[in-house]
Amino acid sequence: MKDVDASGGSYQSGISTPVGENWGGRRLWVRWRSDGSCDAGVRVTTDGRTSSRRVGPKWSNQVLGDSVRDVTIDPAGCTIDIDHLSSSSRPFIGKRLTPTTSAPSNAPTAISDEPTAVWLTNPATATGAVSSTLSRASATATVPVFVLYMRPQRDCGGYSSSNTASGRDQYLGAVTRLSKQLAAVQSIVVVEPDAAAQDCGDPALVAEAVRILGRNSSVRTYLDAGHPGWRSVDDMVGRLRDYGVADADGVALNVSNFVPLGQVRAYGEELSDQLDKDFVVDTSRSGGDVPKGEWCNPSGARLGPEPTFNTASERLVAELWVKQPGESDGTCNGGPSAGTWWPSGAERLAS
Repeated sequence: MKDVDASGGSYQSGISTPVGENWGGRRLWVRWRSDGSCDAGVRVTTDGRTSSRRVGPKWSNQVLGDSVRDVTIDPAGCTIDIDHLSSSSRPFIGKRLTPTTSAPSNAPTAISDEPTAVWLTNPATATGAVSSTLSRASATATVPVFVLYMRPQRDCGGYSSSNTASGRDQYLGAVTRLSKQLAAVQSIVVVEPDAAAQDCGDPALVAEAVRILGRNSSVRTYLDAGHPGWRSVDDMVGRLRDYGVADADGVALNVSNFVPLGQVRAYGEELSDQLDKDFVVDTSRSGGDVPKGEWCNPSGARLGPEPTFNTASERLVAELWVKQPGESDGTCNGGPSAGTWWPSGAERLAS
């Protein structure tokens, strides 16, 4: 059993007797399957603690631990194939997210204590916002998360359209400066929420932005891919390819939306299968019960799972709070203009 990259395909097949190894204190993913029935589950012992894990006929993924040393896998009467996946494809494991939340000091504690992404919406102010965020990240050895949201025609003229919308040259200039600022800084950039899912804008322009950011090996770039209630997987795959996903590290899902994590994760796994890309999920407002199709300040929205890099999926890199909970989606359902702090909305989310 050797340390392999998560995107590799090497594995040990036909295992019917216990196997073990010293994993050296690293995070351990295991991917496994069985051609027969393993309903009783295999027995897994990590650092002296034993548990049962179900194994099915399809490849499935488990996180066995963050600092595993001794691991033994006992098929317990089954015959299985296993693929040990290292932490090499998860560069942020062990680091916290930068606490970049812009929530007012009187925000509910459940909101103000959690890190959220920094939205870059104006070329004139983006450089300063990035600089201050990087200073905080450096001081705390944490990972900054940015959202690039300044393309021309963003939101198709809807609630989140900008009065300072940039032209093509201004936009690409801002993206180039961002890439240079992030040189040698491990960071995450979510690229242009809604761009690929909506029917306006310039796919070639966003693809160029993805390509520029992709030159920087320390930046993980995730092209927005909407959410499972918007576009079918096949439709979205085609759109993402037009928007330059080949040059991205993966896709971002559920940004500023309300779909529960389980549904989004299933959708993300399907996209990953077709694109061979990782994904991140916005869980900031995914904890409530919002009817399908409602997207603007719905009353049933609640805070979702806290941000983490500790996910249970091989392809799901991080659960993030991309949207700042408590900011309005627009002048609907009693809310103020898009992006404006809304105290009563924040209280409802945290209730």
